[in-house]
Amino acid sequence: MSFSNIAILHCHYRRGGVTQVVENQVAAIADHTGANVILLSGGRNDGLRESTIKRCHVRCIAGLEYDDVTAQKSPNFHWDHDLQSRGRLLAKAIADELADAGCELDQTILHWHNHSLGKNAAAPIAIEVLASEYGFRTLLQLHDFAEDFRPENYVKLIHAAQASDTEPVNRYLYPINSMIRYATLTSGDADLLRHVGIPAAKIDVLPNGVQLPAGERPDATDALNKIRAAAQLPADSSWCVYPVRGIRRKNVGEFMLLSRWMPDNMYSGLTLPPTTPIERASYERWKHLGSKLAPRTVFDAGTFDGISFLDNLAASSFILSTSAAEGFGMAFLEPWLANRGVVARRLPHVTDDFGRAGVKLNRLYDAVWIPGSTEWIAECRKETQQIFDQAWQSLATRLDTTFALQWNDPPEHLSGQAIDFAQLTTNRQIEVLKRLSNDQGFDQATQTINSMLVESLQAPFDAITLRANRDQIATAYSLQTTADRLIQTYQQLTNQATAVDSVHNQQPDHNKSLVEAICHQRPFFPCRVETEIA
Repeated sequence: MSFSNIAILHCHYRRGGVTQVVENQVAAIADHTGANVILLSGGRNDGLRESTIKRCHVRCIAGLEYDDVTAQKSPNFHWDHDLQSRGRLLAKAIADELADAGCELDQTILHWHNHSLGKNAAAPIAIEVLASEYGFRTLLQLHDFAEDFRPENYVKLIHAAQASDTEPVNRYLYPINSMIRYATLTSGDADLLRHVGIPAAKIDVLPNGVQLPAGERPDATDALNKIRAAAQLPADSSWCVYPVRGIRRKNVGEFMLLSRWMPDNMYSGLTLPPTTPIERASYERWKHLGSKLAPRTVFDAGTFDGISFLDNLAASSFILSTSAAEGFGMAFLEPWLANRGVVARRLPHVTDDFGRAGVKLNRLYDAVWIPGSTEWIAECRKETQQIFDQAWQSLATRLDTTFALQWNDPPEHLSGQAIDFAQLTTNRQIEVLKRLSNDQGFDQATQTINSMLVESLQAPFDAITLRANRDQIATAYSLQTTADRLIQTYQQLTNQATAVDSVHNQQPDHNKSLVEAICHQRPFFPCRVETEIA
């Protein structure tokens, strides 16, 4: 092994998907390689578990923080002011911090998470400087794309790159350098990087390791009784949980709809509230509506005193996910390790990898079909199209291009007289939930055209499937497997950095638009870009 220090960088280590990936990587590296691990962030590290902190050295560099967080702390800060200088200062701060930690340049790898999301516009500049001028070997791991229906982020990056077309912003975000290699969580995201010109030889797929939190596994009956007491549920109630923070892309309205189709005595919990203002406003709106339109939903189910994540899993008959977008999709895998099945909206760019790894996810659904007249469907599609156009308007104008909305088309037997609930605007979703509550005939008709989904929500999982998936995930996504993949990637980066006249030094064609590719491949869900919370 030709490296002894791994420096992992992210803007923060608060509780969430990136931090979970990083914690699993820290455990894999520390326990299986013996390398020294340094975590660098802007300072918000409250999501790190004590077991992670014991395995590594945690250091803070203020310049790594989100631009908007820095602006809140420093009113005179403007993210786009003298960006080149800020990027160079950040690069120097990172190099100095690593030198202070005793990390020699030729023995150190930088492993940077989500550099291109637009949360810190100086990060791409710092990465280029660290690789090209300092000579740091750098792995850029992407979890999310600004181009993936995050128009505000992407417009900011276009401004940072001083771009008037696609090529300059792609070069800014995805530099090609013999010292830089790329990693994604899924093969679908790796395909997107190839689309913008990154050579396949420079991209690795590094799926997250999957393990349950340490601790004794709760007894299912005891856990369910604890949930009943904490949430004040009936003595004969059963439980289903959606173990996420209820941000917009988690498609909370659909969670509420499906809670209505559970067995009569089943209550459905959503575990955590969001923390940012826009996400919190959306969540509180749904929470307020839940008591009237989905009375068997329980919000904030992960915040009850004395109730752990493992308690929620153990108490559940199964796990639900209505998420409209995921980086890796931990919620599709983790529950099986606790012998709990998963019913979830299919996200092909995520879930296809799980199938190839031998996991049998046979209760995924592609849409929740809502019946309606031809005129009503046309009105709904028009409103969704308007939301889509509005979201990308400033970008389309700036780049002088247009983007096409991808629809989920209903099966032929529905004759076009249905629309996917997740493709409705929020106002239309609320309209549907109200009608389901007030019109038993409409509710029954909607369940009828979604009969396979309703059956998935009501039938118990068989023991053979539970056991097979548990064993397969424990092997395919173990920390040992994660460590092996990481070591191979770090070694390839080391070999790549010394290669001469190879594919690693060729300059690609950066002209292709990642926004266009994603819009073409993935359906548009208005909940992801909602900005005005009614």
